[in-house]
Amino acid sequence: MELRVGDLPLLGLEADLLVVSAFEGHYVPLRGTLLGRLHEAYGLDLSRLAMALDLRDSPLRCWVSEPLQLPSGPPEQSRFRQLAVIEGGMVAEPGDLLPWPPFNRLFSLLALLPMRGITCGTVASPLLGSGQQGIDPLAHYPDLLEAYRDAFRHVPELRRLILFDRTDQHLRPLAQAIDVSLGRSAAAPFRLDLQAALSLKDGLVGLLRRRNRSDTLSHDISELNALLRAEQVSPVALGIHARRVVEQLVLQQLATEPDVERLTLDKGIRRLRDRGADRWLISCLHQVRSFGNWMGHPPGNGQARAVQLHDVLAMLAALQRVVEDYPWLSP
Repeated sequence: MELRVGDLPLLGLEADLLVVSAFEGHYVPLRGTLLGRLHEAYGLDLSRLAMALDLRDSPLRCWVSEPLQLPSGPPEQSRFRQLAVIEGGMVAEPGDLLPWPPFNRLFSLLALLPMRGITCGTVASPLLGSGQQGIDPLAHYPDLLEAYRDAFRHVPELRRLILFDRTDQHLRPLAQAIDVSLGRSAAAPFRLDLQAALSLKDGLVGLLRRRNRSDTLSHDISELNALLRAEQVSPVALGIHARRVVEQLVLQQLATEPDVERLTLDKGIRRLRDRGADRWLISCLHQVRSFGNWMGHPPGNGQARAVQLHDVLAMLAALQRVVEDYPWLSP
């Protein structure tokens, strides 16, 4: 689960399914709304989209579009394969799905999609119903976290759930609730000034862009580039995305191994070491892996520590070496 703040088209996301909420049959792309932004950036008009799945007459009150043909745009622009529209009243009604009706309809929909041949490993969603529909997110966060757990537990195909909003007004309290649930240090959500490492950052962004030719890596690299272009960055987001890029590179390098699909990142790095990869490179791979683990799974039992700028710089330097040297093994 990831929280992202900003304008959707500029977030650099790559999702199988983008979710929006709307009053029943009301798809006017008003300026300042998500529907309006989708029309401005992609030319999308929900009333003209063909449906792959129509469940508007069911308790789920939603539908899913056919695969979309989005116009070409900047490489960093967010992309998504299909749209899901959650309709109807956004507040609880007798017999409705609780505790947050639109999200529970979404999670129920995700459980149905594999049976209809629609695969959605990555789902991006705003705070459904918190706009003109008037839901107060703060009143629902405890229940929403439990609903998220149920979604991942009952939908094996779901790998990433990205929740986004234009500001952090509602996402920050949710992030704090997640930190409490994970036992993560309260210092983790603070932002680091990346301008202090401008030359390192620019060099890394250039390297990542040159590596952005593989289909399996393109969206991970796009998201990491989006983070690096910002003046400030969350160490948690940076660590997780850097680790994901390294994981994809390791799997790509070991693609001919018969058990590659079962390799963890740690085992993959060890396999590279056994095959003769440079020892300094191996140490850099482990550094990026360890930093990502630290950010994603903070230590407990009183061992938590605050991340500082030099920690991030050390990881970025290791990541630059890793990307610069790829491929690490001779053909």
